[in-house]
Amino acid sequence: MLKFEIVQGHNTPITKKFGERDVLLQEIYMHNGGAFPERVTLQHNNAHECLPVGEYSLCSSSFRTNQYGSLELDRWNLKFLPLKKMS
Repeated sequence: MLKFEIVQGHNTPITKKFGERDVLLQEIYMHNGGAFPERVTLQHNNAHECLPVGEYSLCSSSFRTNQYGSLELDRWNLKFLPLKKMS
């Protein structure tokens, strides 16, 4: 299973401007079986979309079939599911 983690102290999003639009970028760590997790960023439209500290997996609705019948990640509709109950 692919696991993602939002780490305390690295969970605060930063604002970045893309043309006329401001977006929030949040660090998330992807545990994909390597020796160390990889740092990636999630793009959010507002602070309410940011994930709290915790561990997550991707919901199956985050994947789709492309025009060639291949599996792909739907980057505009990512949904993360908590692995443990958040407190």
